[in-house]
Amino acid sequence: MSRAGRTRRFTREAVLGSGRDLLERAGEDLMNWEMHRRAGLVVVVEGPVAVGRRVRLRPRTGPAAWLRLTAPCEVTDVVHTAQARGFTYRALPGHPERGTETFLVHHDPGTDVVRLRIDAESAPATLLATLGAPIARAEQDRITRRYLAALGGRELGGR
Repeated sequence: MSRAGRTRRFTREAVLGSGRDLLERAGEDLMNWEMHRRAGLVVVVEGPVAVGRRVRLRPRTGPAAWLRLTAPCEVTDVVHTAQARGFTYRALPGHPERGTETFLVHHDPGTDVVRLRIDAESAPATLLATLGAPIARAEQDRITRRYLAALGGRELGGR
């Protein structure tokens, strides 16, 4: 199977609630790594999200924790607009996967609804991740659900 055949892309979204004040609070938590911490990850970083900032993530529970896997990442893009807060990071060497993940908290002024959207694209980067692909995918799904719940979201259908 080609590398492209193992690439996985998905989007998950959750409604967090409503109001600009929620955008500010959820955006602050996202940009200060609180969503990741509440999702059960050990976050090793110096400071809030910023382009070029490197972070090391390690699950506290689940297969990745049992294997003592660490996921180094680098922030490649930051969004801070009147209606949205978020960032993208990419996996660095040493991460079991290669790819990117984007987290965006968005306020729709028309409906006043605040949502968290997660877009990810990844493929195995190590032999262990390749051999354990079904477990790696299940772990990725588990952590993504925890991210959505960490900001108080009600998950919507994903693709």
